[in-house]
Amino acid sequence: MRLHASWIVVSYAIGIIVGDIIAMILKPTFFENIIWVILSILILVFAILISKPATVAASLFAGVLLIFNRSAPIFISENYTKTLIGENITITAQVIKDPEENAGKKKLTLKNEALGKLSAEVPRADIKRSDFVTISGKLNEGSGSFAGYIYQPSVEEISRPEPGDLFLKFRDFFADGIKKHLPTKEAGLGTGYLLGQKSGVDKSFQESLRTVGLTHIIVASGAHLGALIGFARKIFGRFSRLASLLSGGIFTLLFIGITGLSASMLRAGLVTGLSLIAWYFGRKIHPVRVILLAAAATLVVSPEFLLDMAWQLSFASFSGILVIAPIFIRIFHGKNQKPGFLSGTLISSAAAALLCTPILIYDYGSVSLISIFVNLLVLPTVSFAMGLTFLTGFSAIFMPFLADFISFVNKMLLDYQIWIVEFFGSKKEFLLELPKNNPLVFLAYVPIIGFTVFWLIKIRRQEIKFLCLRNFA
Repeated sequence: MRLHASWIVVSYAIGIIVGDIIAMILKPTFFENIIWVILSILILVFAILISKPATVAASLFAGVLLIFNRSAPIFISENYTKTLIGENITITAQVIKDPEENAGKKKLTLKNEALGKLSAEVPRADIKRSDFVTISGKLNEGSGSFAGYIYQPSVEEISRPEPGDLFLKFRDFFADGIKKHLPTKEAGLGTGYLLGQKSGVDKSFQESLRTVGLTHIIVASGAHLGALIGFARKIFGRFSRLASLLSGGIFTLLFIGITGLSASMLRAGLVTGLSLIAWYFGRKIHPVRVILLAAAATLVVSPEFLLDMAWQLSFASFSGILVIAPIFIRIFHGKNQKPGFLSGTLISSAAAALLCTPILIYDYGSVSLISIFVNLLVLPTVSFAMGLTFLTGFSAIFMPFLADFISFVNKMLLDYQIWIVEFFGSKKEFLLELPKNNPLVFLAYVPIIGFTVFWLIKIRRQEIKFLCLRNFA
């Protein structure tokens, strides 16, 4: 029996994902040579040309080889970093994410060629994403995707090569226009939605967001990008499908450039690109395949994303919305019935929360019992807040005479969201505390996966039966 080539590609993606899990446990360094990449590609090409059930295992193995090669330099850097733990070091590294401000200090995420990914907390200074900093301090053992942490380093030098990060300059210029017309708190939330500037949201409000399970709304993600692409397609889709495709692609690149290539934004960009291309050619890609291909692609770019909570939550919520939610809709509304706005929002929020909860429990040791309810009150208004925040910044630059009116309406909506979050965030009795960093919590995915597989098989059989009956008739 000959398989469609897409099955081989999907199995290759599964091999990459499974291989990365194995690599993060065993940390092999033997596969650094480029020969393993060449061998992986040759096996994949062979498997596609043959496309038999027997070649599925070969494509899985090829995926494992590729990710072992991509992750080997990370483990080599980790091993070298471990030899320096406890030593005072001086390094030059690039700031790869927007610094987070906390109590007069800036938390930096750094990338050094020899030591890998590091974190450091320095006194407040004019340090931005893409800058190069030279710091001196004691190197401590890192956690998660960080190879090390430099404790209270002194900043020796900050350099910003010209022309620098042009996307960042445009973002800061646009954000300044928003901040001129909105109070600090509202401007911080609005720019968090639109531009991915989490640093503009104060720590107490971030804590309230965590309490009610809404941390994800101030992190630039697929939901924000989806709202932006939907806007572009409505405007340019009136001209042609090609104009809609190109505008969607351009908006995607601009949004990722402005917010930064984080784990969640890389996932969002890949999924958006695949969806746009499939829509343009009139094809449908099964959500499970989209998720597997996007996950594998992001891990090839950066294997340590697997340990990044933002990556985990991004794919968990995305899987819940695209895979679990349609099953719930079919159960509660039937095969051919579309849910209403309220019901659809509730089901999508519940599905995303279901898959995100084990990750949040593992990392934070707590879970909000009112998360779904608060999501229902806030999420439907986020896209409107994004649009009004964009119009606030746009009018501040190009139409100052409208900026005050637009910002007034925007402030009312943002004030509503802030009130909801702070009111329910103060209700600590709805925050269930559980053991932190307990891997047993991930066993909760076993019945969820079983339930999903059962329904996907059932739906597939029903579709095949329907097609057979229609052809017979």
